[in-house]
Amino acid sequence: MFYFIIIKQLLFKKGCLNMYNVDEVFEILKKNKITSHKESVRRWLRQGVIKGISPSTRKEGWQIPKESVESFLSERLPDVIKTDIAKENAEINEIDVVKEAKERARVEMWYEVTNKNIWEGYIEIKRTQLRECISHRRYSKELEQSVWEACVANSKAYSKPRVSYLLEAFKFDGKRLLFDQSFAEKEEQVIFAIIEYVRASRKQVN
Repeated sequence: MFYFIIIKQLLFKKGCLNMYNVDEVFEILKKNKITSHKESVRRWLRQGVIKGISPSTRKEGWQIPKESVESFLSERLPDVIKTDIAKENAEINEIDVVKEAKERARVEMWYEVTNKNIWEGYIEIKRTQLRECISHRRYSKELEQSVWEACVANSKAYSKPRVSYLLEAFKFDGKRLLFDQSFAEKEEQVIFAIIEYVRASRKQVN
């Protein structure tokens, strides 16, 4: 009893913690979908589930510290939040699965068509453009040479390096590479994609 009297005195000092009444706490809990009955708030206060200062007289109401309400919320909201997050993640995962399935089907169709040597067109790779792209990324001359050699090796059937493309991808080193959409010109989209492909391949070897 002495403990609660001391707490009550401390809370009512100037500059003390913010206090709520029952109505205010009820509105907070209602907004957070914890209860829709004001009597539940009073019951929790009587049971000590929500820490508050009981009224000294009938005219006075319960005084509930802000921290007490926040503590009560933190104990109950995580379950609600986890449930909502789980639902959101389930929906996102479902969307991702559908997207992945569509992408796999798209890739399979791409290979099926291109294996028949059906292409939308081709893009010639020029050494000067490659040099500019390498310089733009501040990569080494050594990498430039490696990329150029890879381009030449990829185009043995032609007098000049080139890649054939269909829709958003082109064939290089027997693989399907996507255009680098961060650039406007198709030539740059292809060259930068090849640069990063060769660069990644070199890292794997090393």
